[in-house]
Amino acid sequence: MVLISLLLAALPAPKNIEKLVGAEAAQTPFNRGFKKLLESIANVTYGKRGKVTAVIVAVCGAAAIITGLQIKIGNPVEGSNLLWDDSEYNEAVRQINGNFPGVNTLEIVLEAKDQRNPDRVGRQAETIMTMLQLQNIMENGGEPPRATLSFADYLMEGNRLFSGGNPKWLPLDPTNEMVGAASIAVMLGSSPKAFSHVINFDIQNGTVSLWYKDNKQETVDSALAAAKKAVETVGADHDAFTVRLGTGTIALQQAMNDVVERYHWVIIGLLNFTILLGCSYAYKSIVAGLILLVPVNLSNFVLLSSMHLMGIGLDINSLMVASIGVGVGIDYGIYLLSRICEEYHAQGRDIGRANTAALSTTGKAIMFTASIMLLGITPWYFLSDLKFLADMGLLLDLLMLINMVLALVVLPLLVWLINPRFLRREDLLVGEGVDLSQYTAAREHEERLAHAL
Repeated sequence: MVLISLLLAALPAPKNIEKLVGAEAAQTPFNRGFKKLLESIANVTYGKRGKVTAVIVAVCGAAAIITGLQIKIGNPVEGSNLLWDDSEYNEAVRQINGNFPGVNTLEIVLEAKDQRNPDRVGRQAETIMTMLQLQNIMENGGEPPRATLSFADYLMEGNRLFSGGNPKWLPLDPTNEMVGAASIAVMLGSSPKAFSHVINFDIQNGTVSLWYKDNKQETVDSALAAAKKAVETVGADHDAFTVRLGTGTIALQQAMNDVVERYHWVIIGLLNFTILLGCSYAYKSIVAGLILLVPVNLSNFVLLSSMHLMGIGLDINSLMVASIGVGVGIDYGIYLLSRICEEYHAQGRDIGRANTAALSTTGKAIMFTASIMLLGITPWYFLSDLKFLADMGLLLDLLMLINMVLALVVLPLLVWLINPRFLRREDLLVGEGVDLSQYTAAREHEERLAHAL
């Protein structure tokens, strides 16, 4: 704001200023069409047309809210949603998932209560039997993992091999002596580091690893539900160890999704509360704050419903766009509402005429600003090698467009429907605070002369 003022004061005035903003500019086909468009928008914000518009906005708003609430939390695609579907990484993930157990793991951890237990919790019978029980429950569930692995699998094979290879010796007796002997047999001539993917170096903590076909949210939800049920079945608390759920790519993805689900509405609520306080103070009316919040929150639900229909899930990446929509959209509302307050006094306290005058002036600036932003952001979708940037560009485009349309239509419509008392005040902290009627008369005189010519 300061820099623009200094530049305007230092630079010479444009020689074609009359063509830009004067009576001559008003006669250009583009400006006439632009003004007619804005006046047409204004005409549907009051009177009989305003009632029809109110019904349409209410129906569309209800549909947007219902659809927006159905948006899924998490990753809706296989692989990384940050990259395009045909990227090398996602292609590699599909190949690995198609020919191997996969890259998506869920780890159930068996943690020793005493990390210095001389009996080595990781090779006690209760620990190994619990591992086998967890694997058996998961493998025989409704949606089993592709593969499971634990330290118990190596002990069973070791027991078989050191018994002449007879498969009858594959099962382990549930005694500490048998399990300890199998542990010694397996680790004979090797290091505990060779088994670090299933048990730690001190043989105190172990894991049950589960592999899944993909990391889509449906798979993540079913895997975690089955794992929680399995842990409940075997019991989480044991004498020497605790069963914990869990780690791995599946659990980490769900942890991020839980944060998004927990704080998404908290962030939106805090933004609304902050905006309500500031706008209510500026307009000296809580009704003004509520009027300004209606279009931005409606646009937020329209954005969420658009994301749901396009198959874009709400995750830690897209959350920021959905959240900043409230902050971006409130600008347009403040500009337009301030102008309506000024024009209300200049137009003889006629809300319909005030809406028309405000949309013909400030509405033009709002539409121009949003159009420039759209032109600048749209190339992201077509030129970005990262799907994340392309999606963000598309969402920001939708955000700007939705906020612009709702600010130009819903805000003046609400002012006409509610007819708030703060419109009649002349001591607001926003607005010019001057009598615009003197300029209104001059403007109408210029328009009559222009039409006569």
